[in-house]
Amino acid sequence: MAKKRIENLGYYHGYKGYRFAGIAKNRLHLQSFEQISSLNSFDMALKSLIYPRIIAVETALKNYTLEEVLQDAESPFLALVLFSWVSSRR
Repeated sequence: MAKKRIENLGYYHGYKGYRFAGIAKNRLHLQSFEQISSLNSFDMALKSLIYPRIIAVETALKNYTLEEVLQDAESPFLALVLFSWVSSRR
């Protein structure tokens, strides 16, 4: 039963990813699926807190970068800038 629950959790995240803390010699002494599940729940909660902020930063950086590319190319059309760049690489 625990094997199937670990498979559903995802083998890497459910077991392999939680075998040690940082480096292999710092092994975690996980004795049960409940310990793995609790660690996974903590990991997912932490990701839920951080991920939206990372996406917001990524989106802002992407938008600022595209704006600079378009200004530098003196064109409001990204497709024309990309076409010009691809054509110059041939």
